[in-house]
Amino acid sequence: MSLASQDEQDRLAMVIMQLDMALALAREKSLIEVEVYLEEALAEARTVRDTALN
Repeated sequence: MSLASQDEQDRLAMVIMQLDMALALAREKSLIEVEVYLEEALAEARTVRDTALN
């Protein structure tokens, strides 16, 4: 694993963490449309992460 790919994985992990926290807040505030958008974004970020790991 190169340093560049490690940096990319760190960035992806940070994005996933931030999306997850935003999703929790949206659920707490019952912001349904925001929840749906964030769930989709989180799924896409996880797909990118999984692709990068393989």
